[in-house]
Amino acid sequence: MANVLTELTGTCLVPTNAEELPAKLESSYTFTTECFFMTHYTLSLGFRVLHERLVQLNRELHRIQEVYRDVSQHAAADAEPAQRLKDDMERSQYSAHHVY
Repeated sequence: MANVLTELTGTCLVPTNAEELPAKLESSYTFTTECFFMTHYTLSLGFRVLHERLVQLNRELHRIQEVYRDVSQHAAADAEPAQRLKDDMERSQYSAHHVY
């Protein structure tokens, strides 16, 4: 129950301004209310993890694309380094579309 109260203050469900005192929270909640806020918190955690993973994969893919573009401009497209980067890029694109 204490965790629910702690997490409740960090959500958008209880808006606070810097000048205002935090909203007064009840000392006990109904089972339905506790389930709602625990579900909200759980979904928030799950989304955050998946979003961070997707952003990381997107950055990695962008970096590989830039390196591939630079290598392909300075070397033949069928050169071994260019082919290896192209393979890495294709694997990253596959991973970005199949995030678990």
